[in-house]
Amino acid sequence: MIAPVHWEAVQRGPVIFYHFRDPPWSNISHGFLTRKGGVSAPPFAALNLSYSVGDDSAAVAENLRRAFAAIGSRAEEIVTAWLIHGNRVALVDARHQGQILEGTDGLITVERGLTLFMRFADCIPVLLAHPTLPAVGILHVGWRGLAAGILEAALEILDRDLGCYPSVLHAALGPGIGGCCYAVGPEVIETLRSRIGKALPLRRINGAWHLDLPEAVGLHLRHLGVPSVITARVCTACHLEDWYSYRAEHGRTGRFGTWIRNP
Repeated sequence: MIAPVHWEAVQRGPVIFYHFRDPPWSNISHGFLTRKGGVSAPPFAALNLSYSVGDDSAAVAENLRRAFAAIGSRAEEIVTAWLIHGNRVALVDARHQGQILEGTDGLITVERGLTLFMRFADCIPVLLAHPTLPAVGILHVGWRGLAAGILEAALEILDRDLGCYPSVLHAALGPGIGGCCYAVGPEVIETLRSRIGKALPLRRINGAWHLDLPEAVGLHLRHLGVPSVITARVCTACHLEDWYSYRAEHGRTGRFGTWIRNP
């Protein structure tokens, strides 16, 4: 995998997010919000952006207000999704503003100025961009989504409906659980091998197989024809001061936000 040349922190008010400064990402509004800058109490401290994890709803509302102010969008302008670890990808436009699309793990748009937004806590945020069309997308990719073919589904929509061949796309992978912390069982390994082949990035740690999920996603993107793939190489489970981790926090945690806006 290619490491990012520039992975930069930005603070706006109390909210901190990171973004890539590598071309073409330097010209595309995007970012990965941390857990800092919100009002939620532990174990959701502090900028939890999900109502579905058991946090106080008033705290989540204030966190969303702060997050959207920091990224320069209003709630009624944003398209987001209710994630299910599947392979459904939706092509959206201005008619979807302010909506939450149920059962959807990928969003793609050619609508100028439209912001796509999703929430994460270990799964890999994958951003896609065709800078000259322009078109952008955001995908929620865990091992189940990878095995179900969410990358293939997104690339099919971009190719079939928008004329974006994989060879002209750029992909950027945000923070997610790394191979250092992601022990997996044989059922995960076999399921993934049936989708992406035997060259899974696995290593043995203390007698258990660990999957490097960001590497697996990046390798499969390249196998599918996307040549430009960069990655944050930040493990959410290793950096709980900045990110939420479902695995490391035993399921009792919040969700951080990721967004991309079509130029």
